[in-house]
Amino acid sequence: METGKTGKYFKYAIGEIILVVIGILIALQINNWNESRKERIKEKAYLTRLKEDLISDKKAIELNTNFYNDVFIAGSLVLSNLEGEEDVITSNWDILVAYFHASQIWPMLMQSSTYEELKSSGELSLIQNVTLRNRLPFYHGNGLRRYQQTMGINPPYRKMVRGLIPSNIQNYMWDNCHITEGDNQILKKCDPFIDEEDAEVLVSGLGSNSKLIEELRFYMSNIKVGQDTLKEQGRLCDAIINEIEKEIID
Repeated sequence: METGKTGKYFKYAIGEIILVVIGILIALQINNWNESRKERIKEKAYLTRLKEDLISDKKAIELNTNFYNDVFIAGSLVLSNLEGEEDVITSNWDILVAYFHASQIWPMLMQSSTYEELKSSGELSLIQNVTLRNRLPFYHGNGLRRYQQTMGINPPYRKMVRGLIPSNIQNYMWDNCHITEGDNQILKKCDPFIDEEDAEVLVSGLGSNSKLIEELRFYMSNIKVGQDTLKEQGRLCDAIINEIEKEIID
């Protein structure tokens, strides 16, 4: 101050402050960039796991669709025979097996562990793709419930018909008319366990049970509707996989 250099010192001090501020801003920017990069890495890890779950779901949907198509064919054979359609020519044994196959169910277990982890940890916001983030809750929520309320039910017909077919015949059908291979159930034709006359007596008794037939019609109607909902779930599964692939390769 005595030498009249106050202005220079002020300029020097302001310059120092500006440099410090710039340094802080750069450090914050670098920190934000690092955090964003870490979150993006974490997001892609979750997306990769979601894709693996969905690929498993896709296979399950395909197998489930084929399985319930066979159940529907069996139930339709029974109903066509009862309703006297002329083009239905088959043995009484085959119709009896169809009564049994029409009672089959196969609950579909979707892979939801990764989605549930994201939801429970509050990290769904990590998924930046808004379309993807909106589709996942529907896929695991209302989309799955549509299936559970149609094809996914445990029909009264199942309990009724299995209470009417003799146990020794059912045991034979389990051993010879039904195969389980890993995640796949196969319903197939099999050689007769009883002669045609005995099979005709059983088929006639089942066909005369109006409550049983009413429940069979209801179950077949549910499967018919459910096939469309399952196809829609499959299309949604494919759409989500496609969105995930876009994000992973980005």
